This record gives sequence, C-alpha cells and structure tokens, in this order.
Amino acid sequence: MNEKLLLGAAAALAIAAPSVAAAQSGYVDLSYQTSDGDVNGVDTDGEGWSAGGATAWGGNGSLGVQLDGVYSSADDVSAWNLGAHLFSRNDSHLFGGFVNFGNTDIDTAGDYDSWSAGLEGQIYLARTTIDGALTYSEADDLDATFTAADVGATHFVTDNFSIGGGVGFGNVETTMIGSVESDVLTYGLGAEWGFASAPISIYGGWQHIDLEDFDTETDTLSIGVRYNWGGSLFERNRSGASLARGGGLGRFAGLL
Repeated sequence: MNEKLLLGAAAALAIAAPSVAAAQSGYVDLSYQTSDGDVNGVDTDGEGWSAGGATAWGGNGSLGVQLDGVYSSADDVSAWNLGAHLFSRNDSHLFGGFVNFGNTDIDTAGDYDSWSAGLEGQIYLARTTIDGALTYSEADDLDATFTAADVGATHFVTDNFSIGGGVGFGNVETTMIGSVESDVLTYGLGAEWGFASAPISIYGGWQHIDLEDFDTETDTLSIGVRYNWGGSLFERNRSGASLARGGGLGRFAGLL
C-alpha cells in the first residue's frame, strides 16, 4: 500500500459545534502543526492547521457525556472527525467508552470514511492524572483495520499549568493490495498554560510516530491557542471535557 495513502488514511479530523449552554466544561481551539519525516529513506516535511472543540456535562455521581470534534488541513489532505463519549466519574477515577466517525479527503487519492470505538479510563492522584484507552477502528474503503492501546500521564504544576506525556502501541492491517500489516509506535510530550486573568490557554507538544514495517518515521510539533469555559485547567481535567478527541486510525498520524 502506498505510504502516503496510509499516512493520509490516518488523518481523520473535524469541527464540532458544541452546545455551550448546558455544559459544565468545554473549549474551542486553533492550532498549527509542522512535521518532518523519513519514508523509506526519503525525507518528507509538511505543515497544516486544525480547529475544533469539546464540551462535557454530568459524570459526577451520574452518567456523563462528552461531544467533540476537529477539522484539519495539511498540504494535500483535509479531514474531519466527530466523537461521543459516555462515562462515569468520581473523585478517584473515570471509566467509559467512546465512538467516533470521520472522513479524509486526499487530493491525489479520493476520500474515505472511517469509524472507531473503544474503552477509556482515568485514575486521579493528588496532582497527576493517569489515562488509558483501547481502540478498534475500520476504514472499509481501504479494507483497513487498526487496534491500539494508549497510556499517558498529566501532572498539574499549578491549576493552570500542566505537563504530560504518553505512549501508544498499535497494529494496522489492510487487504487492499494483498495483505499488508505494520506495528505502530507513538510517543510524545505536551504542555498547557492558562492565563489567570482570562479563559485563554496556550498549548503545544511533540509527537513521534514509527510505522515499523513501512520504514516510516515522523516527528510533529504543534502549538495552539484555546478558549475555555467551566473553570481552571485542573477543574476541566477532573470534572469536565478531559477525554481525548479523535482516535483510531488518526492516533498514529500525529494530527489528532
């Protein structure tokens, strides 16, 4: 399978229009990304932007819901993804499940739909949150499936300053041209800082993606600005819209 098509197949992004009025917590954001990669010994680079948001309510003593989405455009690829999460949360942990659906449009290869479903959870320590997710995805137009396990941690230095990191292990398989399979490794670091006098935060991060059997590695840097409602960044993490957007095939693209 063409590596460019496979990487494009991972870029499932979208914009959501969250209902702010009923939400405990939420945000909208805009970010810029730049990437540098190596595909079979050939250097590649690119840049793009994304915009999206999330909103959540409930979950403390009752079922909670988070709705989210993101849209992105990078060189000759544009995509969107919409997600929904159902969860239960208390002072010590969160447990729930999610589904999402997206579409990717590649200028040189047409467009395709994909969907994902999985389980997710968080463990709350005094100033640190540990999170994890198990995901299964399909893209029928590409005859592709993807399974992944992700784990990460976020530490709050203050209520409005966090640093974190994560690692993910996955496997992508397609029968579009014969039977092709690759293990996927992702890892990265990130941080977010919020202004004390305004509901605005600045965030950024680095992510590395390694598609072992396709001899492909990519590093992506991102920086963005976010408008928040519903409290501090720490409060958003413990009682609001704290669950990851996107997922599935997009988890190893560095764009979600």
